Amino acid sequence: MQQSAAKADAPDFLQKIEQATGALQAERKNESIAGGKVSGGLVEIHDLQNLVIVSDLHGDSNSLFRILDEINYEQFLANPMNKLVFLGDYVDRGSDSIGVMYSVCYLKHTYPDSVVLMRGNHESPSEFPFSSHDLPYRIEERFGSGGKAVYTKLLSMFKLLTLATIVQQKLLLVHGGLPTEDVAIDNYKESIAAAQENHIRSRVLEELLWNDPRKVDGAPGWEPSRRGIGRHFGSSISRRWLQASGAKVIVRGHEPCQGFRIDHDGVVLTLFSCREAYPSFKAAYLMLNADQLYSTGNAKDLTQYVRFPA
Repeated sequence: MQQSAAKADAPDFLQKIEQATGALQAERKNESIAGGKVSGGLVEIHDLQNLVIVSDLHGDSNSLFRILDEINYEQFLANPMNKLVFLGDYVDRGSDSIGVMYSVCYLKHTYPDSVVLMRGNHESPSEFPFSSHDLPYRIEERFGSGGKAVYTKLLSMFKLLTLATIVQQKLLLVHGGLPTEDVAIDNYKESIAAAQENHIRSRVLEELLWNDPRKVDGAPGWEPSRRGIGRHFGSSISRRWLQASGAKVIVRGHEPCQGFRIDHDGVVLTLFSCREAYPSFKAAYLMLNADQLYSTGNAKDLTQYVRFPA
């Protein structure tokens, strides 16, 4: 796969995007994935054997392939009851966004029931433009005049990526953070499932992709984000979402850290899997089995399953 990604031309890349798009469309149409169900942008996993979570990659294919080698991905993903969940931000900043996207598209097409592709803020340039989105330039450099079709197909695929994943009523997975409006929390399944379609009228999509956990005291439990998009949400928002979803820990990416970080009194775990664009930080991923997940009660419990790719 690594060599194929490095050698792929525009028709090869287009085929991989179309195949991954087909897998994403099929699971939405069927409203199912092995061991769980799919409702629009929400995936709920009720039964699994082993779980791997990979966070932001930002074009760092070296970290991606080291992780895939360490988990023995062909054997791991051949079992549809194992799940490999990506938290988004596959592209931009690093040197090989194309290689990362080619590879995750290949994985979703080849192992559709074992791979969950979530959406990051870097996969939302149409809805929320931002200056560090260099993917179209990398595509043009690589594919020349054929790059426009590739980028157009990718933008369409991005709209099908998962926005939140709930794993066995233990983990609530998002890319950025939790929406702050009461109506989004009170009807969380419906608000997440339809967030893409409703993003003009609702902040749910923006906040899932862009929010960050911070110490925010008092009502309303949030403050404007220094990013200029999204909000900072406080521990009261985290507790309300955990109560509504029945989960114990929120796992998210979106911020560089030393592999992982704990926030909000042990209920939020930030995970980061990219090293190339952030050399002063560490890359990490999570790997645990169903029994270990069952015994998880907080973010600190999860840290013993954090791995740092060699």
